[in-house]
Amino acid sequence: MFGPLPLLHRIVLGGVGLCFGILAGVWTAHVTPLSVAISGGALAGGLAGLLAAYLLVHSPGAQPRPVRIHRHH
Repeated sequence: MFGPLPLLHRIVLGGVGLCFGILAGVWTAHVTPLSVAISGGALAGGLAGLLAAYLLVHSPGAQPRPVRIHRHH
């Protein structure tokens, strides 16, 4: 996992994961002897690509939050 990234980098990573997943799904549906439609392979690959991009961008641990300290006089 890459950790906290800026929004643009997260969008680009999600787009690359989606495109790679779609192409991998289309290729897998094309070369396998199963009667899987290419559109079904593209859909499954796209979902797998989005899932992989989500797992790369989001960290499983809790993120530190800034704490405000209020001092009373």
